[in-house]
Amino acid sequence: MAGKTRVAKYQADRTNQKLYFCRLSCQAAGNTNDKQLYQAHCETAIFHLYGAFLAFIQELSHFYSLNMAMPTLVDVEKALAERTQVSPEIQRLHQLRQQGFLADVERAYQRCLYAVPSDTVVEDSTNNGRVQASDLIVNVVTLSNQWLPDEATIREWRQQLLELIEQLRAGMVEF
Repeated sequence: MAGKTRVAKYQADRTNQKLYFCRLSCQAAGNTNDKQLYQAHCETAIFHLYGAFLAFIQELSHFYSLNMAMPTLVDVEKALAERTQVSPEIQRLHQLRQQGFLADVERAYQRCLYAVPSDTVVEDSTNNGRVQASDLIVNVVTLSNQWLPDEATIREWRQQLLELIEQLRAGMVEF
């Protein structure tokens, strides 16, 4: 039992660490006047914020004693269903990921991760069609980061995630 507590503490510490790194990146963005540095700090904050979300999923998988190295919400839900268990935490995260601030965080993360030049036609598997991508080259040259949320928005998302995690942790009881 002591080992389980130590692992759970490590997982919670990792989630908290990612939230802390997000806060530091937002502070750095707020303290710079350089547009490129601002964009870099905002992207870093988004990566850490999304990383905190992933770390919390891993924290949940350890809480439910699931042996998963890189769990997803779907993985945890399926593993619990096999045990005939339901996780209110996973249900809440699913809901916010579909429509809520977690959907916005994930969308921002994807935009940071997968920017594509406008002359590239990409396949859109959701609409079974082809779509034109945004112009990354122009964005870099003109330093346009209109698609990137500002640090105030990222701070708000961070606060929402922090409050959500605290609420969910309060409801998590050892079984």
